[in-house]
Amino acid sequence: MRAMRAHQFGGPEQLRLEDAPEPQLEAGQVMIRVRAAGINPADLVRLSGRLGTPPLPYIPGTDVAGEIERLGAGVRGLEKGQRIFGRAVTGGYAELACLPAEEAIPLPDNLSFEEGAAIPIPFYTAYHALHNKAKVSSGETVLVSAGAGGVGVAAIQLARIAGARVMTTVGSHEKAERVAELGAHLVVNYKVQDFVREAQNFTDNKGLDVIIENVAADNLAKDFLAIGAAGRIVVVGTGTGKAAEAAFPVFPALMKDVTILGMSLINAGSAIPEMARILSGFFSEGKIKAVVSKSYQLMQAPAALEDLLAGRVIGKLVLTP
Repeated sequence: MRAMRAHQFGGPEQLRLEDAPEPQLEAGQVMIRVRAAGINPADLVRLSGRLGTPPLPYIPGTDVAGEIERLGAGVRGLEKGQRIFGRAVTGGYAELACLPAEEAIPLPDNLSFEEGAAIPIPFYTAYHALHNKAKVSSGETVLVSAGAGGVGVAAIQLARIAGARVMTTVGSHEKAERVAELGAHLVVNYKVQDFVREAQNFTDNKGLDVIIENVAADNLAKDFLAIGAAGRIVVVGTGTGKAAEAAFPVFPALMKDVTILGMSLINAGSAIPEMARILSGFFSEGKIKAVVSKSYQLMQAPAALEDLLAGRVIGKLVLTP
């Protein structure tokens, strides 16, 4: 098969399109013909070697959509040729990839493969953050930072479905227009507006109930000024290309009884099938949509990752092997 592989850790420039052995299909897995693979910030982190050191040569990529090529031993309820999406256990930047059968989710008929590849990490993260961590309820106020990113696009829509009033931050007028179309009640351009002041205005000076923080390296200190009493801050990322450190003011955290919650889908495996079932229903009913910013050929993976790093994305970037 053809795949984008890195023979040493580093940046996107390490990736090369080359022939690679087919992945080994294990019991309880399915092998798919990859029709689209999603680009995630975590791909950059793993490629750099800062999130474990997978064996070299390394094929990045987690989010995939395609058709089932083969079924591993013991797999029931799925069939060859079926369209599915999910999280790969082998590299997704390739023509073939393997998934755990329980995470091989039938792709709704109204979605393309590119849209399917835009679902797993962003929408699972957003759902887990809002419902399993923050336990958001109808009528609450929610700030989604980096609203034009993959997780941001998902969180805005899911917060609206939950009945929340949604505020989000973006870095350009174009992005502001696009996320407003997704249902955000208030869109703040953080480059020219103070999101803390805007949050206080949005909540009549009560402070926000929930913050879904995608850029903790830049925002965490201000989050404790924007949050309200007994508010919940869910940290889902430091920000693409940002250092993995952040500081916060202790006094506001104490006086407001703020709860700060960290999360990673690495620890959410048992919750994935149920989240996927709920999300698939939302997609089938047209209640939410996967936003694909741009598609690239497989050999263009380095350019796609550079665009992600530079913030040239609204929603999701995908590769199409």
